Amino acid sequence: MPAGSSWRQQYGVAVLTGMGFTMSLFIDSLAFEDDMVYQYADKLAVLIGSFFSGRAGYLILRSSPNR
Repeated sequence: MPAGSSWRQQYGVAVLTGMGFTMSLFIDSLAFEDDMVYQYADKLAVLIGSFFSGRAGYLILRSSPNR
């Protein structure tokens, strides 16, 4: 663990890694080439999940004590 960091900060960074939606959108475009309904629904789900992951990670890091 890096010097000066806490376990709570490590957890906040781990939650922020859920924001990596670029690869999810790429895989989604490969999986559903024919049906546009699934592409739109999956893109919306990935973006919503990324938003909540970013928000939760921010709140965790914001509430963690600084050392």
